[in-house]
Order: sequence, then C-alpha cells, then structure tokens
Amino acid sequence: MEDNERSIVVLRYRDGHALRCTLLEEFEPSDRVIVAETADGETIKVDVDALKAVFFLKDPLRREYEIQTGQPTVPPAGGAPSRVEFNDGEVIHGRMASYRVDDNGFFLYPAALDSNNERIFVVARALRTLSIEG
Repeated sequence: MEDNERSIVVLRYRDGHALRCTLLEEFEPSDRVIVAETADGETIKVDVDALKAVFFLKDPLRREYEIQTGQPTVPPAGGAPSRVEFNDGEVIHGRMASYRVDDNGFFLYPAALDSNNERIFVVARALRTLSIEG
C-alpha cells in the first residue's frame, strides 16, 4: 500500500472507545489483525476480535460535494440492501456485497449519502442481528 493510497479509518472497539488512524497494510475480511499508525506515529497491531467495526472514512471534499449535489461521486455499491444491528444497539443501513462465515465479518456500504464513511467493515462477533431488506 503506497502512502497516497493509505486508508484513514476509525477503529471502533467493542468496549466503546474509538481510535482514528491510518492503515499500513491492506485489510481483508479474513485478516485476524489490523496494522495501523496512530496520529502520533505509533504503529499498532489490533486484534479484529477486539473491534466492533472499522469505519473507512470518505475524503472530506468528496463528502461535501455529495451533500451539496445530492449525488454520489462513485456508483453505489452493489449487493443486498441490509440492516446491521450491533450488540450495543447501534443500527446502520447499507449494502452488503458478500459474507462468508469463514471471514471475521463483511464490508457494508452505507446507504446514507451524507455518511462520513465510504465503507464499514462489520465484525461478525459484534453483531446482534443482520437483516437483508427488500
């Protein structure tokens, strides 16, 4: 992963705290560990099981443009319209492209145009319910 391609993410832990950081390695749903760099330059390795979700943030200019125009800058993700409810009660609607039970979770693409998130990696162990809508 090159510097200009590094994803800015928010790691949301199952205990409720969050950490904004930059991924240092590509992340796949089958990965057990996330390698990232904190704002103060510290490299961390986080066990996926400690997380609720990984929020991949949109570029702020992209988000502002989408809000102003009411149109996405990239085509909406394919997949099934889904409703995710986490163990803590938070609910997010989006599109889920695929999910394999062998993986630690799946990517959800938020339905709300004004979302700060390009995509969300939902950790399966942090789910209360997953519903396919429509």
